Amino acid sequence: MIRKIRRFLTVLLVVALFAVSFFLYGVYVSVERINLNYESIASAKIPQDLNQANIAFITDLHYNGFMNQERLTSMFEKINSTDPDVIIFGGDLFDNTANQMPDESKQAELLNLLKSLEAPLGKFAVLGEQDETSESMKEIAKSILYQADFELLENRSIRIRNESNSSITLFGIDSMVNGVPNIEQAFADINANEFNIVVTHCPDLISEIPTTAVDLMFAGHSHGGQIRIPFFGPIATVEGAKNYSYGTQQVGNTLLHISNGLGTTGYDMRLFAPPEVLIYRLIADQA
Repeated sequence: MIRKIRRFLTVLLVVALFAVSFFLYGVYVSVERINLNYESIASAKIPQDLNQANIAFITDLHYNGFMNQERLTSMFEKINSTDPDVIIFGGDLFDNTANQMPDESKQAELLNLLKSLEAPLGKFAVLGEQDETSESMKEIAKSILYQADFELLENRSIRIRNESNSSITLFGIDSMVNGVPNIEQAFADINANEFNIVVTHCPDLISEIPTTAVDLMFAGHSHGGQIRIPFFGPIATVEGAKNYSYGTQQVGNTLLHISNGLGTTGYDMRLFAPPEVLIYRLIADQA
């Protein structure tokens, strides 16, 4: 009987140690350890001038919350070390903006950090729900992005070129939450024979876009759940990421990639959903 009790207590202690270890890792290690997730996509629609071009997708900074200058500086240095040709930002500059507007010092800090990101073929952005909690917050977000050399895509498209007339097309669509997405306006000039990329904040918007004509879509918003249980998924989902909340999924002809983002909100903890930057390499498939 005593032996059984000892065995039970030993198992209980081991489980408790594992639980504490996971908690400490999620709070003190995982939130700062950025994953550079390298992917590639090949298509005959990618022009030779953009063959091997790298696109870095970053999203959900949530600055002025748990994300501070030191943490984000380290993350941005790692992003610059990958030498991206294009950088795309998926929204949410600051955290909890409905209750606390960022002061001028925090705005200046984030502006300087965003300006430090380098991409010779351009930096582009869409807004997230935290950027659009009010008109004044929206103006702050737009001003910071503009001064940091990001071109804001509000329900419109732009062509990305590499010193030639050949191009791919990037479509930016406003956030489903707090924003006003206009699918018809954004895709007014879409051509299914060209390589088309969509960026928007909320991944569930993929249900409303013409997936037969879109090759690749980037989204964030969900943080990958922040806490994700293997084989079960996120412990909670949020509006705008109920149907699609993490990872890579094929939807029609569109490869949807949902980033975990960089920051945290609500609580400064991540488990099986580390901070993430997507680095996509374009491959001109001439076969």
